[in-house]
Amino acid sequence: MAMAKRKRTLRREEDRGARKLAQELEKLATMAPGGGPERAIEITSPSEVEVVARGASCPICRGELRVEEHTAEAIGGVRLRVAKVVCGVCRARRSIYFRLAGTLLN
Repeated sequence: MAMAKRKRTLRREEDRGARKLAQELEKLATMAPGGGPERAIEITSPSEVEVVARGASCPICRGELRVEEHTAEAIGGVRLRVAKVVCGVCRARRSIYFRLAGTLLN
């Protein structure tokens, strides 16, 4: 006869499972459009950055994202806009990358 698992053991297993799922969702998010410099979302105006970033949802919990900072950076010979966002629900932080149409560096 097998012993039933203690509540604390079950809770730890659930927590580990939730962390592993969050890590996998984060990994998938980096492969999505805007998830990295090589996958930057093309926009026509810098004013689109915050609108598009706020319209996205957290890949982990689907919560609403809040833009904390919007910067212009040169990464790999390309001018990019980077929206640094935080989820209002799970507090996960991430960056979303944008490329202005026609902004390659020489």
